[in-house]
Amino acid sequence: MAHRPRGIPPSRNEETMGHNDGQITSFDKAHYDQLIAYLRDVDNVLDTTPAYLGPSADLKLDTTLNSRFHPGSSDWPVAKDFVAQAATFGTSVHTRLTGYETDVRAFFTALKNAEDVFDNTNDLTTYDASKFAQEYPDVGGGTPAT
Repeated sequence: MAHRPRGIPPSRNEETMGHNDGQITSFDKAHYDQLIAYLRDVDNVLDTTPAYLGPSADLKLDTTLNSRFHPGSSDWPVAKDFVAQAATFGTSVHTRLTGYETDVRAFFTALKNAEDVFDNTNDLTTYDASKFAQEYPDVGGGTPAT
C-alpha cells in the first residue's frame, strides 16, 4: 500500500479498494462518496493540524521559517546563507502547500458538482469517459462548459 504524508487519514475503504491487484472493477456512488469524504478529511487535516509540515508546532515550513533559526553570529556568512536559504525553502513549501490546498478544494468541489452523474449510471467504470469529461470538465482540471 502506498505511503501517505503524515497526518493524512487513510481512506475509509483503503483495504478493500486496494485488492484485485490494484484494479478497480467498479466505482459506484458509495465509492464516490468515500472519495469525497476522504478529500474532506485531507482538507480538515490541512486546516487544523498546526505541525502538518513540521516536526513540531514551533517549526512551521512557511514564510517565517528564517526567523526561527539562530545559528550563531548573524554576521557569519555561513549563518547568513543558512537563514537566507531557510527563508527561500519555507516560502517555497508554503507556496506549494497553498497550491495543494487549492487543488484539493477545487477537486472536492468538482466532484460534489458532478454527483448527479449517478442519475444516469450506478457504476462510473461503465460510463462513457468522453461524455463524463464533456459534462464535468472541472473534475479533470478543465474549465466548466458554459
